[in-house]
Amino acid sequence: MQDRTRELRGSAPLLQSALRQFAAVGFEGASLQRIASDAGLSKSSVLYHFASKEALLDAALRPAVEDLTVLVAHLADHDRDDARPEFIAEFVDYLFEHRLAIAVLISHGQGLAGHAVVDEADALVRRLSECLGGSDSADPGTVRFGVALAGAAFMLVASDRWAPSHVPEEQLRATLVDVLGQLVLDRTPPQPA
Repeated sequence: MQDRTRELRGSAPLLQSALRQFAAVGFEGASLQRIASDAGLSKSSVLYHFASKEALLDAALRPAVEDLTVLVAHLADHDRDDARPEFIAEFVDYLFEHRLAIAVLISHGQGLAGHAVVDEADALVRRLSECLGGSDSADPGTVRFGVALAGAAFMLVASDRWAPSHVPEEQLRATLVDVLGQLVLDRTPPQPA
């Protein structure tokens, strides 16, 4: 069974379908049938490779968690104030690459506590907050980081639904780097003259 899981784990359409469903209706609301149909597969084909919806959740979120592990390790290894602006740009790129997984973790993470991959992600986010200077949930740095993370994920996932016009990805990326830098690095924006 393990070999078949590895074969299909690289199936981007299935994993993207799973992430879209988990982000839209949550883990409990998502059905394997709908995920399979969206990916152009049969439910039995999905179950052949993934023993359960939990296994599919793990496979869909795993790349985001692995990449976050690398980002956190990189920040921890370079725990200098001058490395943080570079980290912010890398973090925004990470958010763009894993926007649906981040949306699942932020929007539905509370209900997914206890799933190993979600618990790993939660621990990494706590570690990331600590690396950026947050010490507890009442700490302003921790609050800024939480607002920045959730806001950036929301912007990436939902902005096309509510924004008055489409914002090109490069422009949105530059704006997110700037705003996250202000929030996370506690930089205040320049005041008008």
